[in-house]
Amino acid sequence: MRVAVLGSGAGALAVAADLARAGHEPALADLPAFAGNLAPIGEQGGIRVLAGLYGWRVEPVRVAPDVAAAVRGAELIVVVVPCFGHEPFVEVLTPLLEEAQALLFFGEGGGSLVARQALLRAGKSGLRVGETNTLPYLARAAGPGAVTADRKTGGVLLAGIPAEHTEGLLALVREVWPYITPAESVWDTVLINFNAIDHVATMVANAGTIENRAGGMLLWGEGATPSVVRVIEAVDGELLAIRQALGLRDTRRYRDFLVEQGFAPDVGPLYEVMRASKLVTSYLPTGPKALEIRYLTEDVPYALVLAASIGDEIGVDTPVIDGLIALTSTMLGRDFRAEGRTLATLGLAGHGAAGLRQFAFGK
Repeated sequence: MRVAVLGSGAGALAVAADLARAGHEPALADLPAFAGNLAPIGEQGGIRVLAGLYGWRVEPVRVAPDVAAAVRGAELIVVVVPCFGHEPFVEVLTPLLEEAQALLFFGEGGGSLVARQALLRAGKSGLRVGETNTLPYLARAAGPGAVTADRKTGGVLLAGIPAEHTEGLLALVREVWPYITPAESVWDTVLINFNAIDHVATMVANAGTIENRAGGMLLWGEGATPSVVRVIEAVDGELLAIRQALGLRDTRRYRDFLVEQGFAPDVGPLYEVMRASKLVTSYLPTGPKALEIRYLTEDVPYALVLAASIGDEIGVDTPVIDGLIALTSTMLGRDFRAEGRTLATLGLAGHGAAGLRQFAFGK
């Protein structure tokens, strides 16, 4: 299978390396502003995988001259970029995509909503589009053209939009990532967002330490105290309440997904699970500008703001999520509600719960 992998971060490199190892033909490309990040891969003839996935080796991956060249003739296009890259990529991809191709967004959910609306406006309603709720790895850059990544064991959901495309999209990637499972709808992948649940609450609650300390901290190892974990649970509970109001059947909690991903043993309540999890070793660089990272600048406007707008649309109160949006906006001197992704920016405001379900399920 010919696959275009779009992006140049650790997630994109891990995805491309895994596809190559499985015998597919991935071509990497990024938008012009970031294409230089891929130059080391072209020079060394592939991606250096330093640990985690399957040992130390170089996986042969071709670097395409541009996005159009990567996409041309590809059966599957996988976009692996931060949420703020969804709109720029969709703008470039919409005129390039053909009905026989499939488009998947890997990482935090929401990209398929942007793509679906753009493709409908372009008269390309038959193209298969979907997304996951998270990356299938813990991936980290390990130098130019290199990545280290640990596979998850579960907790990675995939949804097509409309939902009738889910199984067909899953069939394209199941060989490489057999632990990816079908979600009921794209609203599951949007609202089961692990980063939005654990990043924002922990960053806000530990803001003084994060800004004042030189060097770094174990964000969850030090910062996930019982009171902080209660905030994490509250965010998780509000997202669950939205899912239930939409009539979705997956009632698993953040605690359950930590265990399913292979991050923690099943040892009790969330606090105990987090204390026994891999999260406690996660290191965060600290200092005066340390709050200006994607843990806030991505997860708040593209995940929590969208969730809050869905809650407003269908009558579900989200006081903790609203408070975190207000606090982070004030702390960083930005208006994340105005900047963020909402049902209105997606052209879905006023649909109500029934209309949102119809958009996701196509019926």
